[in-house]
Amino acid sequence: MELFKSDLKHSFVLFVGFLVMSLGVVLIKESELGLFPWGVFHDGLTNVVPLSFGEITSYLGFVILLFSVIAFKTNVGPGTLLNIILVGPIIDLIDLLINLDSDILILKSLFFLFGLLLMAMGKALYISSKLGAGPRDGLFVGVSRVFNAEVKYVKPTIEIIVLAAGFFLGGTIGVGTVITMLFSGYFVQLFFKLFKFESRVDRQRNIIDYFRQKKSA
Repeated sequence: MELFKSDLKHSFVLFVGFLVMSLGVVLIKESELGLFPWGVFHDGLTNVVPLSFGEITSYLGFVILLFSVIAFKTNVGPGTLLNIILVGPIIDLIDLLINLDSDILILKSLFFLFGLLLMAMGKALYISSKLGAGPRDGLFVGVSRVFNAEVKYVKPTIEIIVLAAGFFLGGTIGVGTVITMLFSGYFVQLFFKLFKFESRVDRQRNIIDYFRQKKSA
């Protein structure tokens, strides 16, 4: 019970991270300069299934998590589940409120830049809450652990595969896609330092921890 109460204190950071990251995703999407790899895949899927960008984000997240747990025994934290439940609807809600109706390149570039920074900040925020990484991040970690490969090699490999699939499905690709692939990881690490979060040291919560504590008590 004490562990659960302690984690509740970090839930505010988790939710703020979801909001900031979702806003960043929508700004990048509205800029039309090119989505990040997973975004390209989600956008491509909207062309073949009658679902919104946010709905695909949620449903695909659940599929990825289920696969990761079965194949790689990936840890699942409360933040992991809340990511799947909340991020998709938040993206769709913000998407309804924001509409960049302009062909001015400078304005589009500003939307993209702010979007990239906010997406990285939001991701760093919710991960720094230590309540569990998102399903896609868990996939990277799981694959790297099973195949004994470094995440820095696994992550771009998976993203290239996802990007290619999204491209063939008609997802939005542009100069922004290249920029996010090159710099998003760097910005996340930068925000980790600002939030004093050590990704190699700080452990993410696993739902099993709550049951273990209850059993030991």
